[in-house]
Amino acid sequence: MPRRPVSPAAVVFALLVLATVAAFAWSQQRKRDPLILDRVSFAAVPRLHPNSPSLRSFTPNDDCRYDRIRIRFRTTVSDRGVVQIVEPGGRLTITLTRDTYLKRYRFHTFYWDGRMREDGLASPGRYKLRVKLLGEDRTIVPGGTMRLHRAPRNPRAACAREERSGTHPRLAW
Repeated sequence: MPRRPVSPAAVVFALLVLATVAAFAWSQQRKRDPLILDRVSFAAVPRLHPNSPSLRSFTPNDDCRYDRIRIRFRTTVSDRGVVQIVEPGGRLTITLTRDTYLKRYRFHTFYWDGRMREDGLASPGRYKLRVKLLGEDRTIVPGGTMRLHRAPRNPRAACAREERSGTHPRLAW
């Protein structure tokens, strides 16, 4: 009985099935890996009242009310890392720190005042955190966003009163 030649479509189909099975196995392996970055939180600071809710949006307009956002996360591995703020599409806005040692099971806190790399103010919108671990050669973009809003400066705000009294919070940054 003569052998029929294998059609190119059958070969392509077999390769696609193998690639799908391999991708599924790889994704299941990655799901079982322990979290590297956890307990990520974003909060606008300073909160005016201790009982006020934590906000994920901030207005960097120099009125000392929600001018910065606090970024806090914990790493479960020790490594050197780069902490950046990016747009949801992945475009870099600013690098908060380069080649910083991130010790495992410790919280790391950074602040962003809405400035960009070129020292201008970032445009209103949503921004994400990106952490690059240099030793593991891995980039992590956790869920959640920070929202930057434009707001006119209120000259009667707390900042103006504190500047006059000499307790301006920017001096403590």
